[in-house]
Amino acid sequence: MKKKSIKQNASNDLVAKKDLRKSLAQTEERLYNRIDRVLKYIDFKINPFEEMRRDFYDFKNKLLDRLDWLIGKYQKFENEYTIQAEQNRRIIDRVENHEERINIIEKLFKHN
Repeated sequence: MKKKSIKQNASNDLVAKKDLRKSLAQTEERLYNRIDRVLKYIDFKINPFEEMRRDFYDFKNKLLDRLDWLIGKYQKFENEYTIQAEQNRRIIDRVENHEERINIIEKLFKHN
């Protein structure tokens, strides 16, 4: 009789192991499904931030491009202004020199 009970326990153990494996597989599948749903939810929540980040970088790049253009124009203007200021200084020096010479000539003609 003992032999039969051992055989029955062995077959019950096999059935229990099969059920346990099946249950474990189902639990694992449910866990994976839940993880997938959580990841989709996280992606759904993070997506607007990613779009905002992309928009911000696009805006930043456009802004920096325009600032580069503006700085280039400013440097060109500054160089032109420096050249113009030097030309004005030379012209003013020449005019002052001519004024002095004209004043000297006028004084000479008044005395004569």
